Amino acid sequence: MFGMTKPAAAGACLREQATRRIHAAAVTVGGERARGVANKVTTALRLGRIDLCDSTTCVDCAPVK
Repeated sequence: MFGMTKPAAAGACLREQATRRIHAAAVTVGGERARGVANKVTTALRLGRIDLCDSTTCVDCAPVK
């Protein structure tokens, strides 16, 4: 739902900021495998998801990798 290229402080809504903070905490605690758990938690809270794809040409995901 939310792309990973925009920092949370760049005019993001409160839902997006909360989603990014939950994801950051999950990755800090559980590593990259925790992203799936964070997506389930944020979806249950109706905050949204952060999905990354494997495409090297994706404008949302490629700059992060």
